[in-house]
Amino acid sequence: MAGELATAVLLPGGVVIVEAAHARSGRSSYPVGILLLAAASLPGTRSIVLGVGDLQCLDGGLGMLQAMAGRPDEPGEIDLEWLRALRLQWRGRSITAAVSEVLPLLGFHGAAARAQETLGLDSAESQLLENALGVYLDHTRRALPSHKDLLTGKERRLDREPGAGAGGGVAFAMALMGAVLRPGVDVSAELAGLDQQITEADLIVIGEDVFDWRSLQGTVLARVGEVSARYGKPVVVLSREAHVGRRESASLGVSGVYSVIPAGRLQTDVQQDAVIGEATEPAQAVAGLAGRVAGTWTPG
Repeated sequence: MAGELATAVLLPGGVVIVEAAHARSGRSSYPVGILLLAAASLPGTRSIVLGVGDLQCLDGGLGMLQAMAGRPDEPGEIDLEWLRALRLQWRGRSITAAVSEVLPLLGFHGAAARAQETLGLDSAESQLLENALGVYLDHTRRALPSHKDLLTGKERRLDREPGAGAGGGVAFAMALMGAVLRPGVDVSAELAGLDQQITEADLIVIGEDVFDWRSLQGTVLARVGEVSARYGKPVVVLSREAHVGRRESASLGVSGVYSVIPAGRLQTDVQQDAVIGEATEPAQAVAGLAGRVAGTWTPG
């Protein structure tokens, strides 16, 4: 499905994969709801996987729910009784939210707190958004009372589910509609048949824009290294910048790390050294790096 909003990938078996960030949502998640409706309407759709990662919205997924219900985009809407009918409408659909982060909706590690880093908000703005999300949560709980866990008998709080705060709370809103929240790395590995792909390979090469401490946990690169180590397969990382030492990369099962920008230097320094008109495009630089590595790399 190609258009102004996004591209959806239809896999065998009727699995439709869409990325929420492609919906170009601003402070409202309304475009994400339109994207979900479009994915659900594709012929042959049996289940939907929505990637929930980098979004600027911090509305707890309210805009998305309004779009799914055919309602206008109304930030701060108070009466959410229509959520009951919407959940019934989507009941029985298989939906997975592949979250990039496992943060909860509220709290010191929640969506608003995370926005201070990702959106550059100050503490006052973050607190205002936290309060607004708290009020919104109260409204959703009045419209859709929480269920009890069948094993423990305790109330199941969807806002505290790992990943509920992903996408500014879009994942929480999806959970309200019955979606399962799962780490995106796990979902990607399963859909790609990662284990089988690695067992059939002699060498695994993976690209990373910036290979730093953020690459070490909960990332595709970390999962590839983990699975490759399990099967005794060497892994080579090609990156634009690399700031991870040999010991840390070896702990991931990585045999070699190669970067376009020499280790210990920053991109700005390299750009200053480059002669205007002769600077290589990033894609060309990485392609050249791959060629050099292919001609010289041997198993250690």
